[in-house]
Amino acid sequence: MNAMRGISRLGLFTLLVIVGGAAHGQASGFNFTIGYGPGMVKGLSNSRQLASGLGLAYQQDFEPRFGMALDLNYRMDNVDVHAVDGIISAKYFTSDNDATAFYIGSFFGIQSLKATSREYASPGIGSAVMKDHTKLQFPIGLRAGVRGGLDGYFAELFAQAGYMIGNGQLYTSEGEQVSTSPVFLSIGFSFLGFGWDHRSR
Repeated sequence: MNAMRGISRLGLFTLLVIVGGAAHGQASGFNFTIGYGPGMVKGLSNSRQLASGLGLAYQQDFEPRFGMALDLNYRMDNVDVHAVDGIISAKYFTSDNDATAFYIGSFFGIQSLKATSREYASPGIGSAVMKDHTKLQFPIGLRAGVRGGLDGYFAELFAQAGYMIGNGQLYTSEGEQVSTSPVFLSIGFSFLGFGWDHRSR
C-alpha cells in the first residue's frame, strides 16, 4: 500500500513537472531508455549478476547550461525480482545544450522492489508456496553523460552511481537470507528521443 502511494505521488509530481516545464522551460523532450547494472539483491542463489531495465524519460532544459530529467523505469534482476522506480536528475552541461554536450549532475528517486520466494513445507517434498516480498527504497547519487539537443531527434548515453537508502533484509528462506543491494549503479542509452524548442514557437 505504501509503495502504491509513493508511485501515485510520483505520478502526480511527474505531471506537475511536465506542465511547469512546458510553460517556463527552454526545450522539452521524451525518449525511451535501456539500462544495465549489477543485481538488485544479494544472497539469492539463482539471481543474475546483471540487472536490465527499460524506461521512459521526460527531458527538460531550463537554460543553455542547466536541465533536468525524470525517468520512469521497470527493472528486472531475474524472473523473481522486479522493480519500478522514478529517478529525477539535475544536469549541468559543459557547453550549450541546444547541441550535443557533456553533463554532470545529481539524482534522487524512489524505487518499489518486489521479490518472490518459494517456500516448501518439507525440503524436497511437496509443492512450493509462492510468497511476495516488497521493499520501498530511495536511490541517491551522481550522474554523468552526453546528450544531444532536444529540438528534433536526440539520443543520450549516461552512467549513474549512488547509494540505496532503505536497503536491507528482504526475506529469509530455508536458511538463506536475501537482502537488497546498497549500491545503485547503471549505464544506459536513451533512444528514439524527440523534443521541441519552446523559443521557436
